[in-house]
Amino acid sequence: MTSTLPAGADVTLVDVSMRDGLQDESVIVQTSDKVAMAAALIRAGISSIEATSFVHPKWVPQLADADELTYLLPKGPRYSALVLNMRGWHRAAAAFDRADFARGSYDLVFVTSASERHAKSNNNSTIDETLSAFDDIAAASRAAGISLRATIACAFVSPWPDEVIAADRVASIAARFAGGGVRTITLADTVGRADPFVVARQISETRSAAPAATLGLHLHDSLGYGIANVHAGLQLGIRTFEGALAGLGGCPFAPGAPGNQDIVALAEFVEACGFTTNVDKAALIEASDCIRRILENTAIFQGDRDLATSS
Repeated sequence: MTSTLPAGADVTLVDVSMRDGLQDESVIVQTSDKVAMAAALIRAGISSIEATSFVHPKWVPQLADADELTYLLPKGPRYSALVLNMRGWHRAAAAFDRADFARGSYDLVFVTSASERHAKSNNNSTIDETLSAFDDIAAASRAAGISLRATIACAFVSPWPDEVIAADRVASIAARFAGGGVRTITLADTVGRADPFVVARQISETRSAAPAATLGLHLHDSLGYGIANVHAGLQLGIRTFEGALAGLGGCPFAPGAPGNQDIVALAEFVEACGFTTNVDKAALIEASDCIRRILENTAIFQGDRDLATSS
């Protein structure tokens, strides 16, 4: 890795608070409060927001309002939503159509894991089975003119100490994604245990396998390497990073997954390195305060309601 960072380049910060941030919370945030979260992010200048997930509410009840929320999202940023199968893809496409979002103006995001065990718990499928589902989703997206992004979970380290993530497996998955028409591939440190050397090696391997794709990083921080991994990504030309307000989030299907990289700290670090993010950091801090208030008030309300129900 070179030790010199080019100054003045733009970096895109993707906020995942509303999806990855809320999916691991113990409370159910009201749809109106999620709309308020989106508005706060827009005021802060965030141009890319992962809003929700079209998965079965049995598995992620915190995001059961995906259809209603999509209809109420304020226009402006580029939204994205997670889909894992064709049922979710059809739901998402219909919801964005109903909300009058032009096809191509938003992204659907497909996720598979480089860990067989995590793939089974997160997608209820093997890696090969999830990639077969991806092929169907990619074909449908191309036919419908819908933009598709993809994420490789556990791209660096497995949640299980006895499972090794092979670099060539990650590269092979990335090549499959790129072959299906995906232009942006995100490498996720799902359990936050990667170090900068592992991150740099995997970026290089993946870029060789999918040279036409734009790579992004989704980082958690379990060992204190989160910002160091951002630095490693910047050195290797990564210009898209995902983060969450107040460092919220985690994966309910990955043991030990910590919160996401705090997007305020992410913005401050990236700009300290000489890059621009085009976000208003004061407004971003206000957005973090907003989500904290929403979660605190929701916890108080639902706690009182549960107490009344049990009495």
